[in-house]
Amino acid sequence: MVSSFASGLGAISLVETIAEIFFFVAIFSAFAIFFIVAIGNRSDADPTGSRPIAAYLFSGAFLFIWIAYFGIVAAAFSIINLIGSHPDSSFLPSTLSSGNSAIRACVLGVLLVVFAGGVGYLHLKKGNALADDEANPSGPTKRVMRSYVALTSFIAIIIVVLSLVVAMWLVFGLISPTIFVVGASRTATSRGLLDALVLVVLGATIFTYHQRFAPESLRTFSSRLGTGSSAHSSSASPPTSV
Repeated sequence: MVSSFASGLGAISLVETIAEIFFFVAIFSAFAIFFIVAIGNRSDADPTGSRPIAAYLFSGAFLFIWIAYFGIVAAAFSIINLIGSHPDSSFLPSTLSSGNSAIRACVLGVLLVVFAGGVGYLHLKKGNALADDEANPSGPTKRVMRSYVALTSFIAIIIVVLSLVVAMWLVFGLISPTIFVVGASRTATSRGLLDALVLVVLGATIFTYHQRFAPESLRTFSSRLGTGSSAHSSSASPPTSV
């Protein structure tokens, strides 16, 4: 994806960027259809009939949130790419051509965040309200919601871990470029490091935001993991007479 941010003039690089965004979104949509619909939408009883609309809402939230994510990534990468010098263009100075490319990517990112992010947030808000209205903690809409939270958290934490590995490798490359051959120059390595940090921050933001939709005892980094069952057992036990 980075290559299209730094390439060319005109609309060619913009079209390539959009194509890459929708390619990754198509892959994530396939995950959503399988994980949220196929796993969460089982043949259990659904007395309220809200499971299909819950599957639609959380699948839509998943799709549009990741579209907005790639929009932010496209804008951030293009801005970071302005750091340092670039090869001269045959038509315009390198600073001007890079600036035009960054402006196009930023406008695209803002449009994706405003429209796709807004629609994704509305889908998530409505789906969460639908799940909250269900009294049964093991009801179908709550299972669909938890499937959505699990899938989104899973992808986000993978992005965070892999980006952290890349970032640390690039840090070592800046410390000792002769041992860790990571780029043509320290400037290029620094740009790569900033790209990786952007992915870390965005992935961590998505992960922490979606963990709040899971019960506290089921959150990945919750200190109360497993306390729910013990509290239930202790409250269920009869009092001891003195």
